[in-house]
Amino acid sequence: MTKKSQSQFLPPDICPILQTKSMALNTHYEATEFEARAQSNVAIFYCMQTMTAFGPDDEDVGPAECRKHRGCWCGDPEI
Repeated sequence: MTKKSQSQFLPPDICPILQTKSMALNTHYEATEFEARAQSNVAIFYCMQTMTAFGPDDEDVGPAECRKHRGCWCGDPEI
C-alpha cells in the first residue's frame, strides 16, 4: 500500500497543509461514508505551518475555514 496524501482525505480546494491526527497516523485507512461526512464535525484540525489549531493569520483552521479566500492558503492557484 502507498501512503495517502492530504488530497485523498480532503477536497482540492482546501489548503493542503491542513491536517488531523487521523490523516497523519491512519495513512492506509479508508473512511466509511458516515465517517467522511462526520469528520469535519469531530476531528481536530491543525495547520502544519503553525502546528496549532490557528493559521498564520491567527484564525481558526478547519475544512470550512481553510479555503482559497484566506491569505495564508497554500494550495494550487489554479483551483
